[in-house]
Amino acid sequence: MKKIAVITGASSGMGRRFAETVQEFGTYDEIWAIARREERLRALSDRYPGKKIVPVPLDLTDYDSYAALESRLAEHKP
Repeated sequence: MKKIAVITGASSGMGRRFAETVQEFGTYDEIWAIARREERLRALSDRYPGKKIVPVPLDLTDYDSYAALESRLAEHKP
């Protein structure tokens, strides 16, 4: 089973720095970087080629985003 770190607010500030720190430790198979700004998430992912930072553009203030996240997580259940 994949170990996935799910980090919200990853497009800037503390969320972005936390995603960078988690990838430095290398203990997760993937890091799902969640935020509204897709272009910033892609820039974060591009900064660490080959490091499995997966941009997940969602607005968690929108209830429908939780269903999308739940569906995506369900794909990784054993």
